[in-house]
Amino acid sequence: MYRKIILILMLAIMITMSSCGQRRNVPPDGEPPQGQQPGSSAEEPKEDKLAKSDREAVEENINGFNIEDDLRITQITQGKEENRVSYLSQQQKMKLLNNIGSKNMNTVLEEYNTILPEGINDAVQYFEYDMAFDYFLITAEEGAKIRENPIPDATVVTQVANLDKVSLLQRVEGEALEDSAIWYRVALKDNNEIKEGYLHATVGTPRNFRFERMQDAVNQLRQQLADGELHFISNYKFQNGAPPQKGDVAVDEYGYRFYHSAPAYEEADTNSNFRYIPDGILVRILDETDDFYHVNVPTFEGDFYVPKQYIDPNVTLSQLNHVVVVDRNHQNQASFELDENGLNLVSYTLATTGIAGDFSFETTLGSYKAIQKRERFEYLKSGTQDITGYAPFAIRFTGGAYIHGVPVAYEEEDGEKVDPGTIEYLHTIGTFPRSNMCVRNFTSHAEFLYNWIDNESGAVIVIE
Repeated sequence: MYRKIILILMLAIMITMSSCGQRRNVPPDGEPPQGQQPGSSAEEPKEDKLAKSDREAVEENINGFNIEDDLRITQITQGKEENRVSYLSQQQKMKLLNNIGSKNMNTVLEEYNTILPEGINDAVQYFEYDMAFDYFLITAEEGAKIRENPIPDATVVTQVANLDKVSLLQRVEGEALEDSAIWYRVALKDNNEIKEGYLHATVGTPRNFRFERMQDAVNQLRQQLADGELHFISNYKFQNGAPPQKGDVAVDEYGYRFYHSAPAYEEADTNSNFRYIPDGILVRILDETDDFYHVNVPTFEGDFYVPKQYIDPNVTLSQLNHVVVVDRNHQNQASFELDENGLNLVSYTLATTGIAGDFSFETTLGSYKAIQKRERFEYLKSGTQDITGYAPFAIRFTGGAYIHGVPVAYEEEDGEKVDPGTIEYLHTIGTFPRSNMCVRNFTSHAEFLYNWIDNESGAVIVIE
C-alpha cells in the first residue's frame, strides 16, 4: 500500500515539476518527523519563475532517514571532538602488524594484511580520512571495551563507541563468550597514542576495501568498452515518457524502480514481458527495428528491446578514464584513473548507500554513465513539493541518484530559509545504508570527486 502511495506521489511531482523548483521564502510548517517519513500532499504554487535547469536541480528526498538523526548521532558520539576518527592509516597499521607478536592465550586464525593487488597502482590524492584497508565496525549499541587479551575479564585498554571504526589486525581464538571464542585484534589512535587490544566478535563486524572485486568490475567494463562504444538509458524524471507500470508497486521483481526507468522488453513487442532498466545504465546497441533498439545490458547479463525514445544514439561512452566503484555491502568506495599500466587508485573512503524502505530505495547495482555534475542540488521533504535542504558537490549517475557530500537541511530565520553552510562529517557514513538511492560521502571527498571526474569519460559502478 505504501509503495502505491509513494508511486502516485512521485508521478504527481513529475506532473507539477515546475512548481518544485520555485524557491520559497517560507519553509513548510513544523519539523519533519524522525526516521522515515510518510507522504503528504502539497498545494501547487501559482508561478514558476525558474529556468528548466533550475527546476531539474530539485530532487525527491535523498535521505532514507531524517538527516537530523545522523547529525544527532554524530554529535552524541563525537562530543566536543571535531571529526573524531580512531582508525590508523594503512601505513601505520602495516607497520604495527609487522611488529606485533602473538600471545600465549590465543590462536591466530587469520591476519588482515590487505594490500593493493597487482594491476592497481598507489596514486592516492585524497588524504582527509587516511585509513587502513581492513577495519572493524562497532555495532554494539552500548559501544565496546577493548581488552588487553582475548578473555572476558582481561584489563580494559580503552573504550570505543557505537559505529566507531578501528583498524583490524587479526582474527583469533580466545576464551569463549556468549558461545563464541572468536575475537578480533584491533588497533586505534587514542589521544594520538596508538593502542591495540581485542574485541569480541559479538560487538561488531569486520570490513575491508575489496580492491580485487573493484578491479574485476572496472576491468569488465573496460573490456566491454574495448568491444565498442556503449550507450546508456536516458529517462531522468520521465523526460522521455513513463514506462508501463508493473502492478501497484514502485519497483519490479529485481528491485529496479519504475521512476526514472525505461521498459526493457524480452521481444520487440510492447505486449511481451519486460523489466525496468534504469536511467544511466550502460548498454550496447546490437541492432534496431522501426521502434526498438535491440540492446545487450551487461548489468542484467542479457539482451532486451528498448523503445527508441529512451536511448540517444549520438551520446555514448566511447572512452573510459575515470571510474568510481561503490561497494554497498561494505559501505565504502574507491575511485580509479585508467591508463595503459592498469588502474591508478586516486582515493578510497567510506560511503553510505540507499536503504530499502517504505519511502526510500536501495542504490541499485550495475554499471552507469557519470551523467552530470552539480555543485549543489536541492531536495524535497518527503511526499511534498517543499524544498527542505540541499546536497553539495554532486555527480548524478542514475535517475535522481548522486554521489554527493553531507546533506544540509535549511534553517529558518525570520520566516525565511537560511543556508547554515556545508557539513563535512557524519559518524554514520560507512556504517549501514541510510540514504535514498544516493551515495553519501564526506563533503571534502565529494568535492574532490566533483573536481576530479570527467563526465565524458567517467562511469560509476555499484557492486554488492
